[in-house]
Amino acid sequence: MVMSPDYNILVIGMGNIGTFLLPGYRQLLGDKVETNVFGVRNNPAKVAELQARMPFKISAGNTAQLLREKHPDVVIVSTPPKIIPDVIENDLKPYFAEAREKGWNLPDIYTFGPTPAPQLYLDNLGDDVRVVKFLPSMAHTKKGVPLEKLGAGFLVFGTPFPKDREERAFELSNMFSQTFAVTQDQSLTGLASKTVTYTNANNACVIADALRDMGIDANINDIASVYRAAFRKHAGLEGEGLYPCSESDLPEKIGCFVKRLSAAWYDGILRYILSTGIPEDLARGFHNGNFEVFALAAQLSTREELDKDTAQRATKGGVTEKSMTTWSTYFKAPLYQAVQDWMNDTLNESFFDSAEGVAYMMDMTVNRHAYRLANK
Repeated sequence: MVMSPDYNILVIGMGNIGTFLLPGYRQLLGDKVETNVFGVRNNPAKVAELQARMPFKISAGNTAQLLREKHPDVVIVSTPPKIIPDVIENDLKPYFAEAREKGWNLPDIYTFGPTPAPQLYLDNLGDDVRVVKFLPSMAHTKKGVPLEKLGAGFLVFGTPFPKDREERAFELSNMFSQTFAVTQDQSLTGLASKTVTYTNANNACVIADALRDMGIDANINDIASVYRAAFRKHAGLEGEGLYPCSESDLPEKIGCFVKRLSAAWYDGILRYILSTGIPEDLARGFHNGNFEVFALAAQLSTREELDKDTAQRATKGGVTEKSMTTWSTYFKAPLYQAVQDWMNDTLNESFFDSAEGVAYMMDMTVNRHAYRLANK
């Protein structure tokens, strides 16, 4: 749904998200992107570098001025969460008050990041404001496979949108995700479970390391193929999905271990999601998408690419970092040892029960961390 050619988009916070969304701006405005999108950031030192990469005007520190000059139809807030209250109080609140007084149309607000909830905007700007929170999948196309179409993304509407504006929000989200409309609480649970599925790649790498140290060659991509094929069978999904995978891509013995681990890891995360009260259809919908996309990412990537992807996602103190540190603390060494015990026929069967429990515990830990961040 391309917006009217006289509509403008103001992007407050031209960081990773603000630049990541460029294809979305093109979808919303077509060939008007260069003239109808305006990006603002706090740090003027980064403007020149961004301007060289972005097709639209980038500036610094002039949010209030641009609001009054451009009367945007959509305001995208993609600053770090801790800055958003200041943006609301110092920039948006005065503008919305003036817009009501002078009869200007109020823009839709698209806010990115796990916090704050849309309710903060309503509490400060008024119940007539239309605000929706986006949590995109953040997966990328790899080897021509559009992973972003598989990974779950979430929309949290602060108040009901008119049908056409709701469709516009979904169309933007669908460019970067398989979209689910959820509540604020469900979005935090969904985000936590997604970051735990990132560890599908970690599991594949540790299995490869343990085998290598026994003198057994196993490719990470083949491990991920078996892991993913087993998940699809376990979850009742038909076919191979967007890219081939097979339970026979590894020798039978280690393949059996990988298949059992995949099912246990999937079940542990799902059990935690369901324990929060999320309906099963919704839980399976977004969990299947996330488990699939991050198993497939491991299947398509080199180890160096996987490490780089993790580093880009894991902002300091965030939920992804919490997933990674929790996995490293509680599962990395036990998994390594379990692989070698399995190959030596000494592994206790209860390991797979423990793996399911660790996945459950990880999701609970990360979800609680998400709430702590939300309440700061």
